Amino acid sequence: MPAPSEKDILSLFRRLSGNPDEAALWQLHTHYFHRLYAYIFSIVQQKEAAEEITNDIFVDIWQKRHLLADVRKPEMYLFICAKNKALRHLKKKSPVFESLDKFPELECILEKDPYEILISSEMLKCINDAINALPPKCRMVFRLTRENNLKYSEVAELLEISEKTVENQMAIALKKLSASILFKLV
Repeated sequence: MPAPSEKDILSLFRRLSGNPDEAALWQLHTHYFHRLYAYIFSIVQQKEAAEEITNDIFVDIWQKRHLLADVRKPEMYLFICAKNKALRHLKKKSPVFESLDKFPELECILEKDPYEILISSEMLKCINDAINALPPKCRMVFRLTRENNLKYSEVAELLEISEKTVENQMAIALKKLSASILFKLV
């Protein structure tokens, strides 16, 4: 199923705000659950809490659907909801940090011959290690722009930082990733 466009997502928000359209909610859930979960997990560092918070976002959307008619940027709205809920969770409870290595389902699976898989998995591990070694803010900016395809201006708004800071963090991330990956390949 192709990813819905911003116009399609806006249409789903309008459908939800007009009446109790469960199909529209499920379409939003299908498209955004994994992206929101990954973003929330990067903040709270707990699998169960991230799942619960992500599901709570969709429950809140359903309960407050009458307010969705005024939303102009639905994707930003969802990510801001995710950030706010995750931060509220952290305020309530001290985080327990878990390694992403405990969650093999988050890894990328490649369909290639065994030799290519070995080389690809080593490269993927190298890339993931390099990303995880980035400073937290830098890693967050990198993931939001590269994994969630958000624009610099959207990341700036979401993280409440300047667009220039996002640019600088991306430059730092790309420089560190390049150096780290090249070092490991040599």
